[in-house]
Amino acid sequence: MERLILKADAVIPVSSEPIHDGAVVVDGGHIVDIGTSDRIENDYPSLQKVRKPNSIILPGFINAHTHLELSWTKGKIRGFEDFTGWLERLITLKAGGVDQDIVEDSMRMGIRNVIESGVTTVGEISSLDFGGRETLRSSGMRIVAFLELFDRISPRLSSLEFQSENLYEERPFPHAPYSCGPDLLEAVFTCAHENAIPTGIHLGESPDEVRFLKNLPNEFERKIFPLIKKGIFKRPRAETPTRYITGFLRGKDVKLSAVHMVQVVDEDMEIIRSADIGIVLCPRSNVFLKVGKPNLRRMLDHERVGLGTDGLSSNPDLDFFREIRFLHDIMVEQGIRQSARLAVHFATLGGARALFIEERTGSLEVGKSADIICICCKGGITPDPYSCIVSSKPEDLQFSMVGGNFIYRKDSCAPCEH
Repeated sequence: MERLILKADAVIPVSSEPIHDGAVVVDGGHIVDIGTSDRIENDYPSLQKVRKPNSIILPGFINAHTHLELSWTKGKIRGFEDFTGWLERLITLKAGGVDQDIVEDSMRMGIRNVIESGVTTVGEISSLDFGGRETLRSSGMRIVAFLELFDRISPRLSSLEFQSENLYEERPFPHAPYSCGPDLLEAVFTCAHENAIPTGIHLGESPDEVRFLKNLPNEFERKIFPLIKKGIFKRPRAETPTRYITGFLRGKDVKLSAVHMVQVVDEDMEIIRSADIGIVLCPRSNVFLKVGKPNLRRMLDHERVGLGTDGLSSNPDLDFFREIRFLHDIMVEQGIRQSARLAVHFATLGGARALFIEERTGSLEVGKSADIICICCKGGITPDPYSCIVSSKPEDLQFSMVGGNFIYRKDSCAPCEH
């Protein structure tokens, strides 16, 4: 871990106002000071300095929902009409089998892709029996590994161990309300409550999920269940996915990250805020799967809202800059003011809060981990540095660090100032 002063034309802490001509002091893997360049250089005269021209320093991006394990599916799922049609093709594709080496090679490619787009933390969904989790551990990134659970693992649930070490931690992740029966959901959330382990779930993704939870005719029972030889199961009737899942949370202290949340009504947001549920949006995936766009205006008063790309089975790429721009454009479309600032917030501190790791990362604050990126704005820093970030691309990334260690440096960039 290096002891450095990182200087930039603008430093964006996210949790506070931008600092023009700012600097961040990194020592022992953490941020130990932040302020104007003049003051920092005066207070730390002997430290090595790093500065890129026309640069912005900000917290590393948090891609709060990925399926890097499914990177091998890129471009292989086409011609579907709706969400369950896509799911049918994904199930069929996976059932055909794939060489483990191909899966791990594609995962390494996915890791490179997210790192090259400024991501320092991922919320990765991993199959319970997938042997490539060491690839995640060795990535250099901060990893929240959600272990995907289905009804068939119920007998094994009590024997599962969820590891946590340094930059890597594991959490339970019941797949979705339509793939996990009430008994499994109850058991997982009880386990999370008793062991103080955060958890997550795909929730509110498609209109068919709403029909399923209202006990109305739906494509899951008609088309998907027969495909995977799953029997129809009884469940409590609920008007919305949010109301359904919070029924299992009553009386439990559970930190839940709910992924997608397109099918959300006004009344749901009151429940979400009360239960302190994290929301992870995957807007490009949602449009690809034809399930709609999230109503962002409903979510502006909730602090735990983050952003994810989802996987290459439902997104053409893992470019997080592109995901931020897409989110920004939806905000503009929905008449939301300060869209650039909000989009950057969702991509950093909002994502940390949605994953319940905001005490460690997501903003530039003294005491937090030095998870930091530097972006070059070739045209110079505008009065609104957030807009520079939203318009940036992977080639503008100059460096990334996690816990004070560089995980990416652009070889062709201008020399550092020392």
